[in-house]
Amino acid sequence: MRRAVVICEGQTEEAFIARVLAPALLPNDLFLQGITVNTSPGRKGGALSYSRLRPAVRNALASSHVVAVTTFIDYYKLDTGFPGYTAAIGQPGLGAKLRTLETALHADVVAHAGCDPARFFPHIQPHEFEALLFSDVGAFADLEDTWATAVPALMAVRSGVATPEEINDGQATTPAARLEALLQRPGYRKLRHGPIVAKKIGLSRMEEECPHFAGWLARLRQL
Repeated sequence: MRRAVVICEGQTEEAFIARVLAPALLPNDLFLQGITVNTSPGRKGGALSYSRLRPAVRNALASSHVVAVTTFIDYYKLDTGFPGYTAAIGQPGLGAKLRTLETALHADVVAHAGCDPARFFPHIQPHEFEALLFSDVGAFADLEDTWATAVPALMAVRSGVATPEEINDGQATTPAARLEALLQRPGYRKLRHGPIVAKKIGLSRMEEECPHFAGWLARLRQL
């Protein structure tokens, strides 16, 4: 069985890979391994700088047992040191920004690692993992009884944009911030609730709702 490595933004994304994405790709004869980078001594995930991501990708590519390496990191609060960051900010739309960043990231990693260009394809998730959960907000009501009353407000957030990947108006209105504000007693916790809700929603619905994520998943299936 072939093995691919996903360098993740944090532990929530790594859990999503392990519980949802990896099992779905096993029938494709592909084992998907998520890895979270140490961002400081004794701490993993969050505030992922490019100076830490780059060697992690290089080290993963160094293994002859890995058919490909990719990333699953947030566009929200992306480190300004990423290749192509300045050029991307000047692009007129979200799609163009992501293409600019991913193209520059691919070129820099391939040059740094000296690898076959086909073995690395980056993915930057707009704007963060929680955007995927807005693919079907009704799934939250199935998880906690007290969350049913928040579903109309969550649906209003979703209906206000063309795709869940466009939800991001600022620090207090990112997908995760909206969930934390609206889901109470118990409050939404990324690592605890995120992967469970994602599994309830299912990849098919996420692909229908989130085109950038769908494109990445298609690349993974092609491996």
